[in-house]
Amino acid sequence: MKKPRRLPKKYARRVSPETKRYVKRRMERKSRRRKEKWRRFRRRLEVTLQGVRASAVRWTLICLITIGLISFGFLLFSPAIEVREITVSRLSPRLDIEEVQDALAPMFGRHLFFLSSFEIAGLLRDQIPDIDEISIGKTYPGILHVRIALHPLVARLNIEEPDSEGSTGTGSNIDFLTSQGIYMATTSARDTETLPWFSIVDWGVRPDPGMLLIQPTFLERMKAAELTLLRQFGHEVSRRTIYLRAQEFHLLIEGKELWFDLRNPLEEQMERYRTFLKEIGFESARHYIDLRVSDRVMYQ
Repeated sequence: MKKPRRLPKKYARRVSPETKRYVKRRMERKSRRRKEKWRRFRRRLEVTLQGVRASAVRWTLICLITIGLISFGFLLFSPAIEVREITVSRLSPRLDIEEVQDALAPMFGRHLFFLSSFEIAGLLRDQIPDIDEISIGKTYPGILHVRIALHPLVARLNIEEPDSEGSTGTGSNIDFLTSQGIYMATTSARDTETLPWFSIVDWGVRPDPGMLLIQPTFLERMKAAELTLLRQFGHEVSRRTIYLRAQEFHLLIEGKELWFDLRNPLEEQMERYRTFLKEIGFESARHYIDLRVSDRVMYQ
């Protein structure tokens, strides 16, 4: 067929306004029908996609729930989820790894999912009394991670015999006191040269390593007394002697001892010492200044 082309001008008829309006109305009706068809098609497509989306979400949830139940059942009943390895990270050099492994030996073969952090911490604290912090983690299927920090050491100890004068009962290079007042005997402690010396006398039963030797409140009272003497009076303590049964401590200052106890408030004892310095003077005492009595100061 030949390509269409416009009629020659001599054959073309003039189009009347009525014809133009008629053609315009037909074109508009065709355009509206096309738009309506497209709108209906788009609506049917949206409804179909919504159904597919809802079905996909529903089946996805079903699959996830099924996988979760299978995984939970595997963790719950599978013998593969058992403790086969325990890794220990120590934050203190004096922590004995073998001691930790002995304490955690009952954990081997236990189901990792059911292990309680409180149970593990209880076993460790029963075996190692000076534990400060414990961090416990799990790596499935069979690794238990334990991270331990010990209480810091605050003093070196001289444990003297009660009936002798100045004799040392244990090696002074291995006896230490923690910040919680626990007596520890160790050779792996580092950087202990700057720790102060505590002489322990007047004890009833010879202390064993790992036992609570001095209450933390006792240590706080001693530290507060030292700070007060240094800041208010300019005295630096050179020796500290603790009497366990009497619940008192003696601080050596410039060759003379100041006697304190726990029964009286520290502020009152410091006030009596201040009055002694004003009325009598530090040089009047040769050996000691007793601040324990509430209404007087005795010295020699």
